[in-house]
Amino acid sequence: MYKSTPPKRFINKTVQIDEMRRAFTLIELLVTLAIIAVLVGITYPVILASKAKGRESACIQYFKQIGAALQLYRGDYDDKMPERLSHLFPTYVNEPNVFHCPSDPKAGKYKGTDRLEGTRFLPTGVSYTWVPMWHAAIEWGWWNPWPNRGAGNWGDMTPVSECHWHWAKTFNEVWVQDKIKGAQGQVFLLTAGASLFRWPASNPLQNFDPEN
Repeated sequence: MYKSTPPKRFINKTVQIDEMRRAFTLIELLVTLAIIAVLVGITYPVILASKAKGRESACIQYFKQIGAALQLYRGDYDDKMPERLSHLFPTYVNEPNVFHCPSDPKAGKYKGTDRLEGTRFLPTGVSYTWVPMWHAAIEWGWWNPWPNRGAGNWGDMTPVSECHWHWAKTFNEVWVQDKIKGAQGQVFLLTAGASLFRWPASNPLQNFDPEN
């Protein structure tokens, strides 16, 4: 049976159509990738912000546990303050991770100072400061030197602990906020009466006043 051969012009058109189809598919792929990239660019900051909020919430819960433990300690020791924050472990805080801020990249594993004890007394580390031991707070008149801490300058409203990890990226042995350029974010403050404050990192902590 005789089979006719299509004219060359029809063959060329078929090839052109196939090439156009392949080109259109490639364009679709590029458009899809571009849309995905835009969606990732939009959602990624939202995901990061959501994770940061989650870490803040966990930190606040840890602070609440520490505050409650501190009240129990004061009740047992005639309203006296402990020598250091980790002294609450294990009698009043039985989980060492409560002393770790979720935003602290080293989970309290620092050499430690009079303000942030790090691994000085608790090998698992402490992320939060202990203000009554901090020499600057004593100079400001917030607390008396150990062992007679007293009730604090503002009683139950006197800060006892801070969390800097929601604005600071690395441990700073001094953490004098007014000397850190571009400090942004907030410091969490826990008071002797277990109240919580948010304090701007750009504002020197020496300016703290529970009335304002």
